[in-house]
Amino acid sequence: MMAKKYLVKNSNVLVAKKSRNKLNYYLKTLGGEELYLFTREYSTTCYNLCKSGVPVQTVLLARTRNRALMNLSKYLRFMMPYLVEYYNLNVA
Repeated sequence: MMAKKYLVKNSNVLVAKKSRNKLNYYLKTLGGEELYLFTREYSTTCYNLCKSGVPVQTVLLARTRNRALMNLSKYLRFMMPYLVEYYNLNVA
């Protein structure tokens, strides 16, 4: 059985913050609230993409040869059902 795919509203932005050799990812809502999502290993590409915020769909639908970015996209797709339920996010 395949997992259901989720896309959240465009107003939600994915933000990465450095913490030693890790990146903490947060979901910034339209109201400015930052919701903790998960922590991953540090990657320069992922940090540069997400440090100032990027729409969640951009990461979910990313197609590139960069392994770190594709692993982030894969992990975010895996976590979306849990995050939508836990934070009661609006699904597009």
